[in-house]
Amino acid sequence: MTPPNILLITTDQQRCDTIGAYGSTLVRTPNIDRLCQESVVFDRAYVQNPICIPSRACIQTGRYTHQHGLRYMETEIDLTPGLPAHELTFMERLQAAGYVTGATGKIHMMPERGFDWQELVGGKGARWTQSTGQDIGPAPLGAQYAAWLEQRHPGGYERIYEQRRRPEYKRNRASVENVLPLEDYVETYILEKSMEFMGQERDQPFFLWCGFCGPHGPHDPPSSHAHLYPPDQIVLPATHEHDTSDRPPHLRRPLQPLTPEREESLRIYMSYYYGLCTLIDDYVGKLLAFLEERGLLENTLILYTSDHGEMLGDFRLHGKGNFYEQVAHVPLIARPPGGCPGRHVRSLMEVMDVAPTVLDYAGVPHPREMTATSFRPILEGGEGGHEAVLSEFTTNDQRISGKCLVTDRYKYVYWNTEQGGELYDLLDDPGELHNRYYDPAYADIRDQHAELLLQRLMASETSYNGYRSAPY
Repeated sequence: MTPPNILLITTDQQRCDTIGAYGSTLVRTPNIDRLCQESVVFDRAYVQNPICIPSRACIQTGRYTHQHGLRYMETEIDLTPGLPAHELTFMERLQAAGYVTGATGKIHMMPERGFDWQELVGGKGARWTQSTGQDIGPAPLGAQYAAWLEQRHPGGYERIYEQRRRPEYKRNRASVENVLPLEDYVETYILEKSMEFMGQERDQPFFLWCGFCGPHGPHDPPSSHAHLYPPDQIVLPATHEHDTSDRPPHLRRPLQPLTPEREESLRIYMSYYYGLCTLIDDYVGKLLAFLEERGLLENTLILYTSDHGEMLGDFRLHGKGNFYEQVAHVPLIARPPGGCPGRHVRSLMEVMDVAPTVLDYAGVPHPREMTATSFRPILEGGEGGHEAVLSEFTTNDQRISGKCLVTDRYKYVYWNTEQGGELYDLLDDPGELHNRYYDPAYADIRDQHAELLLQRLMASETSYNGYRSAPY
């Protein structure tokens, strides 16, 4: 039997509640919703790290952060340590099995490994207001996109960063209507290069990692998508004014008056984020149409997920780097070759399970050092999932680290800080409004989850950590 082609689509910093199939009543995602009608939709998938590079390293290896060692990101991103040499990625294993591998857009490896063909960007990066010359390194949109853009729109690359130096960019939380039109936008570059790779004539099956940059900040949709969700119609987060004094200190935010100016900037921030989600949905539709037109769709495994979510003003937080549902819980959608009856699965899943699932469909035996588990049986109508899922995080300065264990009902978090604990009852309190870590009524549950976390860590420490096998 011919191994299938494999298309892995990732977004950056996308919340579950921005997809119709996950319950969104505001953000329009008709193409992803249509994909879900022929896919398994995992309702409770969690990332293994709530920031970009470590999360992606877990996907690439099928191993936890504490196993592969890529624990944190440097403030100057290009200085972030890459995967150790002994860690094999699933892409390298695919190469050894005869696949042609390609990567487009944001993959975020340091450096990239396991790809025969690549057209990459490092991401958008809201902190960059100059293309060069900042102490955090060169702007991450990068040379390949800059060269593509220069041919179509001379001077366009510099215009992106000139726009970010205008007052409204800072005033609106790095949110701005992009100075470039849709045809020159970075996601268009990623779409075109993805179709270029998939359209090449070849005898071998292909694997493509299509890494869209959005909806990660800056929230900068082109005019075609900047006005889809008028700011005055945006509903502010219900938790924005919630008291967070029961949280560990680094998660607390002082209550401040929601002035008209602050409210307007938050509405714009959210509006443009939603616009980027619909833009990506449009391009997912184009990728699926391309596969169908080329006769490739029925023999292609399609996976869709994100590396983490975005707080988007919940609990007065923005970005990521915590274990709240808005960040750690992400979309995970899988369409097997030929499709399947669309269904939702409530089992707990780890996003790094993508790695063994890809290898399973490629006919590559499960590497014994790979902790993750293939969900192919679920895609073929069976059962699966985890009793508990694990996520880990370390801050850029490496001063604060946390570990999170989610079970069917509870979320337990241990931080290496004073008052460093969280416990949420996700059944009775799905919004995580009440931290029960210090509640005497929950002491037994807290202690049980602390022991479960320790057991998970100890078991994974003995899962051939550091073992270097030959590629299959």
